[in-house]
Amino acid sequence: MNVDLAILVLRVVVGGVVAMHGFLKLGWVGKGGSIAGVAGWFNGMGLRPGIFWALVATLAEAGGGTLMVLGLGGPIGPGVVAGDMVVVSIVAHWSQGFWAGGGKVGWEFPVPLAAAAFAVALIGPGAWSADRLLGLVYPDWLLGAWLVLMLVGVVLALAARAMFAPKQAAS
Repeated sequence: MNVDLAILVLRVVVGGVVAMHGFLKLGWVGKGGSIAGVAGWFNGMGLRPGIFWALVATLAEAGGGTLMVLGLGGPIGPGVVAGDMVVVSIVAHWSQGFWAGGGKVGWEFPVPLAAAAFAVALIGPGAWSADRLLGLVYPDWLLGAWLVLMLVGVVLALAARAMFAPKQAAS
């Protein structure tokens, strides 16, 4: 029971936080979020084409986070969240150092989200999940195949950014 409660807490907190970021991009919560705005930001960072990666990030966060909260789809939701948070950590946070604050958004926040989502993908959604409620069981190969697919997505995103990132001025 303690393990299932722990997994539920991880799913709801991590999945909920990440889903809200996706909902913000959709303009459903918060102020001023839009996929077009995210696309412009991504283009500026070299994550091109920005509209494609904005749609991917929004679907990963809103969809993956929601699936994670519900405990639906086995490793699919948490795997997507983990992959998204790895890309976010590297692209938007890594260069600003570990700590957030003072106008910086360090990687102290997204890395633990990625690790927790990855752990839930490995462990499974637990007894208190929609999967269990609906009696859904997934083949053993799904976890490995899905995580490989997420790794490919991460590599593609980082490769796109490496190709199109703005050049740093020589100092």
